[in-house]
Amino acid sequence: MPSPGRILHTEDSRRTELLGTIVSNSLPIVGVAFLDWSAAALLFLYWFELGVDSVWALVRAVFAGRPPEIETGTLLIGPLAQRQFSLAIPRTDLRVYFTTLLVLPVTVLILVVVWLFTGALLIGPLPEPGTETVTGVLLATVGIFLLTGVTTVRKYFYNGEYRKHNSTTAFRGLLPRICTVFFGGILTLTLITAATEGPEAELGSLDPTVVGLPLLLMVVCLKFTSDLLGVYSDRLAVYFKLYDQEYGWQTAPPKARTIDRTLTDAPERVRPVRWGRVIGGLLRFPSHPGSLFIGGMGLLVAVLFAIGSAWDIVAVIVVASVSIPVFLLCLDQLLRYGTIEYRIDADAGVLVAYDRLFGTALWRVESWEERSLRVEKTPLDSLLGTETVTIEHAEGEYILPHLPDTASVVAAFDRQPERSDQITPGRTGVLG
Repeated sequence: MPSPGRILHTEDSRRTELLGTIVSNSLPIVGVAFLDWSAAALLFLYWFELGVDSVWALVRAVFAGRPPEIETGTLLIGPLAQRQFSLAIPRTDLRVYFTTLLVLPVTVLILVVVWLFTGALLIGPLPEPGTETVTGVLLATVGIFLLTGVTTVRKYFYNGEYRKHNSTTAFRGLLPRICTVFFGGILTLTLITAATEGPEAELGSLDPTVVGLPLLLMVVCLKFTSDLLGVYSDRLAVYFKLYDQEYGWQTAPPKARTIDRTLTDAPERVRPVRWGRVIGGLLRFPSHPGSLFIGGMGLLVAVLFAIGSAWDIVAVIVVASVSIPVFLLCLDQLLRYGTIEYRIDADAGVLVAYDRLFGTALWRVESWEERSLRVEKTPLDSLLGTETVTIEHAEGEYILPHLPDTASVVAAFDRQPERSDQITPGRTGVLG
């Protein structure tokens, strides 16, 4: 059962959002009823309002208090997501996750494309409204921007709601608004077409002033109803699915991972050898088929130029097709293992992977948690004179690659590991 404090907190946030919804939807009613706004002015306002909602959604995403959910195996971004590095905002509890800044440009691009497409579809066919109407629409847009900003600051930041969101869930509510503006605009265009010359009317001949006051108020009321449903979406989710979550149909994102007792005074520490931290990425080609796809596409282009006997271009493309995937994999390996060290307390049976650059522990495993322990020698290990340890546990497996000495790691566990590809004791690798 939710606590009384949580109920009061939720209701306070809901009242703030409800007040903002009522005021923002009152502006088009005033414009249509008292300022003689046409359907074109209404569509302009809703299009601008969609842009305002997108801007504030981006603000919420940047300062979301939980890290974005990114697979740690993802090339380049995965290692950074695993470290969950964030920048603290001075004199506040706000943090900006570095991975959020990396993935957000793609989201911005998508929102810009959607906004421009919506404008081209709904606003493009209509003539520009008069100067007075445009001025009124712009003033209403500024008012909606300020009102949405106040609501966001009050509900999201002041009430601490940002602590419950990551950069994905911070956009909750924007998609319904996009759908509302899109389908509401289609309905308005249909009304304009029917009132102008019927279904045969051309887009260039549409007259947005022929739609009467009752029909425009109907469109405004439909938009108002949709916004109200968004305010009470969590209650609707409980009603329809009996799912008592304030995120509605969306489950809460996980909190930032914290690991206590990082063994700052660990008696044993081991790191991957220098060459293993870089060229070890070449062994991970099967895990990243996308890099092979990049190289394959480049080689295919090289074949096309080879048909035309443009050998200089072929040579450049072939070198790039091979070197770019290799560079990306080596850079990914460097991000994963370049600054990592494994801290070992054999007496306590504890092993911690610690990143010295970011000052954070990536994972911690105790001897009773492991399900399988393997020591393997990959072809690169044979070259470097190292070994790779794989620890399987309930959540997956941890790989400790290219270690110069695995004895201290194995000592943290209660049994001897499985071994494969044994080498002659004392053998030194070429690059070791």
